[in-house]
Amino acid sequence: MAIEKYLDLPEPIYEEFDALSDEAYEDFVKKKYKSSFEKYERCLAMIPEPKKDYGDASGVIEWMVENYLEIKDYPNAIKWVEDLGDYLKNKDIMGDWEFLKGKVYYEAGQPEKALENFRIANDKTKSRCFEEQDKKYIDFF
Repeated sequence: MAIEKYLDLPEPIYEEFDALSDEAYEDFVKKKYKSSFEKYERCLAMIPEPKKDYGDASGVIEWMVENYLEIKDYPNAIKWVEDLGDYLKNKDIMGDWEFLKGKVYYEAGQPEKALENFRIANDKTKSRCFEEQDKKYIDFF
């Protein structure tokens, strides 16, 4: 199965997207979480339809998921990691989405769902998904 390529954002949109995503990151670092996530959602809104054609759409959602995990906002991490599947082209052959879902469910205290997703990610990646990740995930698996 061939890997589908993502489109690049048109230049004027990319420039605005890039500046706004930088602001969102800075707000997060400054613990202005509400402002940060609002800006990430604005970044997502400026991506043309169909959003799944642009890697920047899944990228911004992944940032949001990771940031929600960092502040232990598990309901929003779960919501966005599940929504992420609608923005991915290669989810049938890549294990990144399932690994991230496993990580979210692990941190949210849902070990059955974590294990199920880690299993799928492991099968798709032949264990590579655990490389360069916190050792606690492979130990759990």
